[in-house]
Amino acid sequence: MLDCIVIGGGQAGLATSYYLRKKGLDFQILDAEPSPGAAWRHAWPSLTLFSNSASSNLPGWPMPHYDGYPPRDHVVDYLTRYEQRYDLPIRRNERVTQVRYDGSAFHLNGLTARNVVIATGIWSAPFVPFVPRTFTGRQIHSARYRRPADFAGQRVAVVGGGNSGAQIVADLGLAGVSVQWFTRRPPS
Repeated sequence: MLDCIVIGGGQAGLATSYYLRKKGLDFQILDAEPSPGAAWRHAWPSLTLFSNSASSNLPGWPMPHYDGYPPRDHVVDYLTRYEQRYDLPIRRNERVTQVRYDGSAFHLNGLTARNVVIATGIWSAPFVPFVPRTFTGRQIHSARYRRPADFAGQRVAVVGGGNSGAQIVADLGLAGVSVQWFTRRPPS
């Protein structure tokens, strides 16, 4: 019987695990990915953090310095080294499809625990809304965006005023792709 099972080995799962380890609890991390770095490994190559490295620390260990906003590969390297530094108990290629609670414990992937933390993020199941009527274009979520070349010669609408939307608009625009940005409020 474990104290806790953490589902997901990204930033939230690693931060939670740091504190579980610090409290001396018996836990296991289950991560669907074959290697460290979580969803960052799948993000588009030009993705960066929206904060500097000094403001992007996980508990216990600062992110190594980077001039400007750290790029995807810097983040992946940090997450990889963070796992190693704290020797976190991670089982890779572990996709959780069901969590069963019997009234006293949780059961999943052959493990039993008193507590479960779900730290999966949205990368593996992004929400793409239905567009009614006559829209015949292609819709993708930012989790599936890769590079401006995929949109060369097309007109692109980016919907959403979040950080991903802002970076994708910039990425496309700087590459000469015709892009229009739709947000509920003016971006800050």
